Amino acid sequence: QDKPVVCLANQNGSQVECELGNPMKRGAQVRFFLILSTVGITIQTTDLAVELALSTISEQPGLEPVVARARVVIELPLSVTGVAVPPRLFFGGVVWGESAMRRESQVGSAVRFEVTVSNRGQSLKTLGSAFLTLLWPHEISNGKWLLYPLHLELAAPPGQRAACTPSTNPLRLALVPPREGKRR
Repeated sequence: QDKPVVCLANQNGSQVECELGNPMKRGAQVRFFLILSTVGITIQTTDLAVELALSTISEQPGLEPVVARARVVIELPLSVTGVAVPPRLFFGGVVWGESAMRRESQVGSAVRFEVTVSNRGQSLKTLGSAFLTLLWPHEISNGKWLLYPLHLELAAPPGQRAACTPSTNPLRLALVPPREGKRR
């Protein structure tokens, strides 16, 4: 049975020395794995280089260090789901021009888009930020408003910053406060 490879790291973990065998017989192969920490990786890291330097007490001319490179791809398991409430909308009633609208009720039938972004992986603290771009049919072919953004509610986990631009209600209409629910 092969003896396990024993590796000793220096104090800051920047170098590891592994004993491969004494003596190491002709034609022998040693396979072992080193698991490296990813603490120092940032969103700008594109590759990692590990220098492998063989040494021996025997005469071995031409033992040059070899650099092993690993490409770094940072992938976050983000998912986006969305639903429109109500799922079907019919337009009708009085049509108001943009300059004539003063109140939210003059905009037309309301539709609520609920969007959820989930991160099933690690925190984004050291890996930058995530951005979501929402596109909707906001005007018809003649340039008139079709869907007009009135309210925006953001629910972010504690300690996480979230913001949206541009802001809603560009026509500065008088808004009806959202209902808290029915009271008995």
